[in-house]
Amino acid sequence: MHLRGLDLNLLVVLDVLLDERNVTRASERLNLSQSGTSTALSRLREFFDDQLLVPMGRKMVLTPLSQSLVEPVREILLQAHSLIDATPGFNPETATRQFTIMASDYVATVFLTPVVEQLSKEAPGVVIEIVQQGQTTPHEPLDRGDVDFLILPEKYISSEHPAQRLFADNYVCISWQGNTQCPGDPDLEAYFAMGHVVTRFGPQRGMAFDEWFLERFERPRRVEAIAMNFALVPHLVVGTQRLATTHRRFAEQYAKYLPIRIHPLPFEMSPIVETLQWNRFSDRHPATTWLRGVLTQSAAALSKDGVPASK
Repeated sequence: MHLRGLDLNLLVVLDVLLDERNVTRASERLNLSQSGTSTALSRLREFFDDQLLVPMGRKMVLTPLSQSLVEPVREILLQAHSLIDATPGFNPETATRQFTIMASDYVATVFLTPVVEQLSKEAPGVVIEIVQQGQTTPHEPLDRGDVDFLILPEKYISSEHPAQRLFADNYVCISWQGNTQCPGDPDLEAYFAMGHVVTRFGPQRGMAFDEWFLERFERPRRVEAIAMNFALVPHLVVGTQRLATTHRRFAEQYAKYLPIRIHPLPFEMSPIVETLQWNRFSDRHPATTWLRGVLTQSAAALSKDGVPASK
């Protein structure tokens, strides 16, 4: 299809080139030869009357015009994909489709694991890929269409896409069963006096996930170990005199097979609310709507044993 002389297939090439800023890597993603990608870039440069990508040192950078094209080109392709992919109905029993969900290992453990088990029976042709956040802001993969769903704390959701609450969880403190400094539940003084295991992740591996809350005490914890994900935290507590603050459901899961104690926190801490978010262009897609329903029902069942998502 052509529009004012532009082959719309070239927009697919342009989108990848603007993302990679490298002809070789773009060729690999597009499954095109490097010469084919270079030819497409030449045609795009001619159409837009702009270099689009220019060398600067050993890398390529975007021109002002190509920077302005990044978002609209991506949105055009997402809308086209949604239009082409839309079907009158969706039958999970016979469908063959892959969904990509970006979530923390905490959410994957306490929430998505039983969902995937359920779908293996109800939708055997549906593949669920669970990926963890990379070196980007949380909503960027959703903006680009790289993932179908995000599940993340309510405070991090984007206002650009629809979202709904899933479930909430409380925080607790965990220690090794052999911890001699913590034979009972720690009070506030003991909590700050002991060493801690924390989780840091995200684009810059900045503050720990609960550090924003603890700043109100104006007292630093003594951090002795830093984990790259939540699943590593209980293992770094076992065999030590350390504490860790984590989600209640997560702690209960690991207490089944690790020698850890679960303690109430010696202070009030608001529950975390996990939220489901999806791209606005797939809001009415039958397949997306179906999986949203499955996730919502599973969240309702999970909330029966804890803090409801509406709280």
